[in-house]
Amino acid sequence: MMVKVTMKTALLVSVLALAFSQAAAAGGVKTAAAADTAAPPSAGGEVTPIAEAGAKKVEVTEASFRCLHQMTKVGDVYVDNLLGQLDATKAVASSAAGGIYPPGSVLQLIPGEAMVKLDKGARPETSDWEFFALDVQPEGVKIKQRGGKEVGNMFGSCFSCHANAAPQRDLVCGKGNGCPPVVFPGGIDNAKLTAALQKTDKRCPSPEPLTPDQRAELEKLRALLAPQAGQQ
Repeated sequence: MMVKVTMKTALLVSVLALAFSQAAAAGGVKTAAAADTAAPPSAGGEVTPIAEAGAKKVEVTEASFRCLHQMTKVGDVYVDNLLGQLDATKAVASSAAGGIYPPGSVLQLIPGEAMVKLDKGARPETSDWEFFALDVQPEGVKIKQRGGKEVGNMFGSCFSCHANAAPQRDLVCGKGNGCPPVVFPGGIDNAKLTAALQKTDKRCPSPEPLTPDQRAELEKLRALLAPQAGQQ
C-alpha cells in the first residue's frame, strides 16, 4: 500500500527517513578494507554482534561525527562505530536477516542527520538509539538537537518513522522492513536526491561534483522548502 503524505511530512522523509528506508537494506559493503569479518548468525538467522564492547561506554560528542566519506558505506548508508566495533556494525547493516546493532554504531544517510546506538539499557524507549540533528560546517559539526522521541525538526520526529521498522531491524527502516513507502510530491527522485545530499558534506576535503540530475533534484527540494523558509 502506498502512503500519500503532506508536503511537510514528505520533506522530513526526504532528508531523513525516506531515503534511509531505501538505503539501509540495500546490502553490499563498499569500503577500502580488503575483507569483512562476518559475525556468526543466531539460530534465527540474524546477525549477532561479533564482540561485546567490554568496559567501554558510548560517549557521543560533536567530535564523534566526521565526513561521511571517511566512514564505511553499506548500500547507501554510511556507518561507523565509536567503540571500534566496526566489523560488527557492518555485519548487521549488510545482513538480509537483520540483527541488533552493537553499542557505538553510527548510522548516517545524509550529513545533517545521525543515529547512534548507546549502551544497552541507556534509552530503552528507542531501543537504545539516540537521534541527532547536526549543523555541518567546514570546520566541524555542531549538535543542534539530540535525544529520543522528542528529536526532530519542523516537519516531525525521527522516531515516528523509525518506529515502524520490524523488530529484527532494530528500529532501522529499510525496504521490506515494515516502514511504509512514501509517495513524494514534486516529482523528486529519492535515490538521486539522497546521492546529491551525500555530496554536500562541507567537512569533506574533495567532495564529488554533482551530476546534472542530482542538481535538478536539489532544486526541486529547494522549491518545496522555499514557502516554509518564507514563513520563518
